[in-house]
Amino acid sequence: CVVAEGVKWQSLYLVLMGRNMVLAEPEKGGSGGNGRIVTACHLSHLLAEKDNPPNADNASPARRLLLTHTSLDLIPPGVFIVDSSPDGPGSCITLTRSRMDLWFEDATAVGHAFKVLSSKINKARSRRGHKIHEVL
Repeated sequence: CVVAEGVKWQSLYLVLMGRNMVLAEPEKGGSGGNGRIVTACHLSHLLAEKDNPPNADNASPARRLLLTHTSLDLIPPGVFIVDSSPDGPGSCITLTRSRMDLWFEDATAVGHAFKVLSSKINKARSRRGHKIHEVL
């Protein structure tokens, strides 16, 4: 971990396993594939967006992926921050929205992650209807 200007930066692996997204912390001082799971969530509950291009005076190549998690669960997955925006008026279902900024080293890395993650999210969402159809 690195702390800069009060922000804790941590290197994580973004792993897509079946219908889940997992963020894992690599093992310290090793490359044996071991580590610690930081958070996990269903892909069908996510929305991924790329941030706007940085200003011309911004010297950093780092870019971020904005992840929004929406669920009926009151507690969001670890490292997601609850978004306090209220549901619409007269809503009888309470959805918990949470968000997380996932930073990448440059535009190429965030572009690749966005493309793969968006594809997996869309595929996971399309399968939700099949489960409902099977129950009916």
